[in-house]
Amino acid sequence: ADGLKLSSSAVREALKAGDMARAAAILGRPFAIRGEVIHGDKRGRTIGVPTANVALGDYMRPAYGVYATRSRLADGRIVDGVASLGVRPMYALETPLLEVWLFDFDGDLYGQTLDTELVAWLRGEETFDGLDALKAQIDADAAAARAVLSGS
Repeated sequence: ADGLKLSSSAVREALKAGDMARAAAILGRPFAIRGEVIHGDKRGRTIGVPTANVALGDYMRPAYGVYATRSRLADGRIVDGVASLGVRPMYALETPLLEVWLFDFDGDLYGQTLDTELVAWLRGEETFDGLDALKAQIDADAAAARAVLSGS
């Protein structure tokens, strides 16, 4: 593996650092989170960004932040997106959550299992001065995710 240390501790280090390319090289595939889509507080819909809220199981958490993602739906379709993994400091929530905005997707995923590959780490979690600033950043994150994913 081109000098890569192939161990669980090396994978954990890469995930904690948000180095998804290194984690994928060690694993032989992108790191993915599998979970059930649960009902959230529906804040994303109010700003035009409906997200699939994925319940997190008990496993190693990658660095909290925003990621370019590729998700496999229950019906087998693959959909690119952008996701926030963490506690959403703007809303002071304590329970970590994966919120995935699936690009160009419209449908009901509640109760379904979603497999979401964290393809690339884009930035850490932030707090914003209101919904307009948050929406502007989400739009920038989506553009960055689309750029990353178009090359992968």
